[in-house]
Amino acid sequence: MTNRQCGKLNLGGYEFQVKDCDSTKLYIFDNDEDIDEERDFISKTISMDVCFEKGQLGNEEASPKLVINEIPTGKADIRDTIGMEFEVGSVEESIEREDTLYVFEHEPLINYKLKIIGIEDGLMHLKISGTAVTDGYSTPVQTAGFDGEFRLHI
Repeated sequence: MTNRQCGKLNLGGYEFQVKDCDSTKLYIFDNDEDIDEERDFISKTISMDVCFEKGQLGNEEASPKLVINEIPTGKADIRDTIGMEFEVGSVEESIEREDTLYVFEHEPLINYKLKIIGIEDGLMHLKISGTAVTDGYSTPVQTAGFDGEFRLHI
């Protein structure tokens, strides 16, 4: 097994490979609310920025970037997050959380589900699916379904 970040994103039928670079990151940090409240244990929060290699999206070339902001896990040990699912059910919630998919501009996700599949060889295995705005400037606004599976450094 390689220790490289890898995976793919399928966006509206077009496939993009994860770019293994310094900008593709899984962030794991202590939950500020637990620290502020001086709780008995400090749970972990995760977020991620996932960059993708340049590819075709219709008649255009694109290098998407997926940004999922802070997800509180309620778990003190990151290994205990395996099997956890997180869901954002509306574009309003996505905008409030500032979760975005960059295609031509940063656009909100309409909805998504994220699942932590496992941890192996220093990589977290994640799956995500949902619907994203791909062009907020067009009339009507263009959206596309997406799904992805990634392995990111922990």
